Amino acid sequence: MRSYLLHIKGKNLWKLCALVVLGIALACCGEQITSVDQPATATVGAVVPITVHCDIPTAGDGGPDYLIFGFLVPKGWKAAQNTTITYTSKQGNGNMTLIPDGTLPKNGGGLTWPAYMKKMFGNGGNLIDDVEWVAYQTDKAYSHTGGVEFIVDLNIKTKVGADNNNMLVKLGYTITDSGNGFTSDGNGTYYSVLTGMNCFEVTGGTGDLVDFCNPQLTTIDPPKSLDNDFVTLTFDGTVTDTHLKGESEVYLCATAYTSDGKTIIVCEQTTKTMLKQTTATSKKYQLTFWPRSFFNVGDTQTITRMEYYLTDKTGKTKVGYGNTDAPFTYTFKCG
Repeated sequence: MRSYLLHIKGKNLWKLCALVVLGIALACCGEQITSVDQPATATVGAVVPITVHCDIPTAGDGGPDYLIFGFLVPKGWKAAQNTTITYTSKQGNGNMTLIPDGTLPKNGGGLTWPAYMKKMFGNGGNLIDDVEWVAYQTDKAYSHTGGVEFIVDLNIKTKVGADNNNMLVKLGYTITDSGNGFTSDGNGTYYSVLTGMNCFEVTGGTGDLVDFCNPQLTTIDPPKSLDNDFVTLTFDGTVTDTHLKGESEVYLCATAYTSDGKTIIVCEQTTKTMLKQTTATSKKYQLTFWPRSFFNVGDTQTITRMEYYLTDKTGKTKVGYGNTDAPFTYTFKCG
């Protein structure tokens, strides 16, 4: 298994990227991502340059095939609308274009290219399922002429933070070709993927901090919802010791902020607010609720955000953001 070098321009220089350290890099005698030049940080709204260096050795004669590229990014970035990719190589230069959903991958079992990538590589080490694979292909096909090495750079320019959120996220990259897809045989592995790298940080936003990288004391599923959607709040007591360690009963204490400037507080130790432990020893607690009903908002009111913390049956112990008594924050939005 080859190790790959990931060049990071910014506060840190990440050196050797091996399988168990920074990501997964799979390639044998086929396509290879040899390195990636990626900044460590960016501000909301900035156009970030990223270069993916690829090496595609060929054996025998075949093709022509298109080079396929997958880019793993937060859904909130709307990368399909905010990203351009060009490629440069000795064989020629050109543009990468989005692959239409009607163009299905070979060996993909009827899935679209983004769905195929998601099936193969999941969320790329991100802990929140709010990322997506965006699929591109070269505007020209290349032939598999024996002995010819196709060395190509993919030059990405992507505008980050369309959702205006501060963020920590693990970006991901994969390549294959249209003639094989994500397959292997006796001649080699016809794809390469680099995921699970150190976290890319986005700052300067006015929205919530979204941390895809680190285990969180609380999560809300779905990550994006409106006040009229059912949501599930999970408190994970395995992340770190809190003042609620050993408590058999955990309760939600929350404040809703409405579009007409009102605040509604629900802070009681009843079955309405009680999080149930998923198993007797899991130390994970959940509560599913409908925000509009939970806060009893009026027909003309809309909940824009919620602040909350967790407490015990006495109501005196507080566990909030970062294991402090500062409240967690959740903003209701659909995208």
